[in-house]
Amino acid sequence: MKYCYLSLLTLIFCASCSKESDSPDPGPDPSTTLEACFEVSKDTLGVGEALQLSSCSKGETTYAYDFGNGEDSASKNPAIVYQDGGEYAISLTVTNEEMETKTFSRTVFVTSAESKYIYPVIAEGYSGYPMESGIRASDGSIYLISLLTDNEGAGGSKFYYNSVDASFAVTSTYLADKPYNTGSAFVNFLAGGNVNIVFSRTLAGLYGTQEVTFNSGWGFVNGLSSAVKHSYGYLKDGSEFLYFGTQDEAGVFKTAVERRNASGDAFQVYLDDLGEPGSFIGDMIKTSSGYLANGGVFTKNLSVPQISNYRPVIIYMDNNLAVSSHVVLEATVLGSKITSCNDLNGAFHLAQLDNGNIVSYGHGELFVTDSDGNVLESAYFTGTKSNQALISLGDSFIISTDGFLRKYDASGDLLKELKYNGNYLPEILEINNTLLFAAGYDTEEGEIKLFYGACDKDLNLINLN
Repeated sequence: MKYCYLSLLTLIFCASCSKESDSPDPGPDPSTTLEACFEVSKDTLGVGEALQLSSCSKGETTYAYDFGNGEDSASKNPAIVYQDGGEYAISLTVTNEEMETKTFSRTVFVTSAESKYIYPVIAEGYSGYPMESGIRASDGSIYLISLLTDNEGAGGSKFYYNSVDASFAVTSTYLADKPYNTGSAFVNFLAGGNVNIVFSRTLAGLYGTQEVTFNSGWGFVNGLSSAVKHSYGYLKDGSEFLYFGTQDEAGVFKTAVERRNASGDAFQVYLDDLGEPGSFIGDMIKTSSGYLANGGVFTKNLSVPQISNYRPVIIYMDNNLAVSSHVVLEATVLGSKITSCNDLNGAFHLAQLDNGNIVSYGHGELFVTDSDGNVLESAYFTGTKSNQALISLGDSFIISTDGFLRKYDASGDLLKELKYNGNYLPEILEINNTLLFAAGYDTEEGEIKLFYGACDKDLNLINLN
């Protein structure tokens, strides 16, 4: 009986084994199957706009994204900003613990920056160089001072005042022929409707300005040329104006602030040599304790190099426009780059942010200092033209460089950059929280073409069309 009992157990066990071995193979666990997958926040986006990618892969341990523009990422859910328009094939390759790989791809479309701009008509063979732009307080219109140059014929170079309406239609008024090597200009709207326009004027041994004043109907009122002073801009001071720049006094170029009345007539000049062989004010703002200015100090020579030992400077003035102190930014890279009077032309910008930090920008060189002028950050943008912009946003700021708009926080850390494809941009204007600009770009034919563009404060382009 014992023998039979064991045999029965053996048969039952073997039958059970046979039954299990004959059942179908369930295959691998679906939860561990390797699969590559990702979603995108949008299929069509604009240049400078962030695209968010989110992985929906399975069984993966590593990620390798190829964004189709030469950039990649090993993050699970990366973001990418495209700086050029076009069609981009994005691929994701995932790998599991067994080193197996799977790849998934999808395409996104990026609209170009150029498609969002408005291009005023400029005849072939002509260049349109943006010199200055702003907002006319009397009617809120945008204006642009441009230099139109005939590159092929005998038309020469002429300045125009361009009034731009809400639909970006332009009305142009001839102002003057180009005087000498003009590289900067500004416009001031005086009492009674008169318009005063100031152009830089430089030669090897001459450093001055030319002024023209028109009435409200653009009839010529008067003109003034000076070989001893150079004005870079003005600051409205109550009902009066402060024109700032430099003035030659007995062979020494000194910082100059010229107080003018509401009609534009000068009646007082404040000069200071800062203890340097030469100096100038390029921009100036009002502060709670007086005035703040930036510019440069230099040595003026009779032979080449005409300008040497150039260094940017921050200048502190009291409420009576007396210089109380100044800080020379010795860390500059411009000392070997600014060698002529023509190099002293261009746009200079100054801003004080909400936290008290000072932003100084000129000739492609950026300085962020504390309120005492101690340098926190600096940068030099190679290839950037001297005609560039800066706008303060209170706790941040934006500058233009060659081809890019760049946004920084109050400490000078880069937050975002946008490839806007301009090479010349004198001012960025803020209207109803929108940033507008009139810029120029270099063409392959060696000309400069104008365009109008807009973006929000996070450097997302706005379609003007």
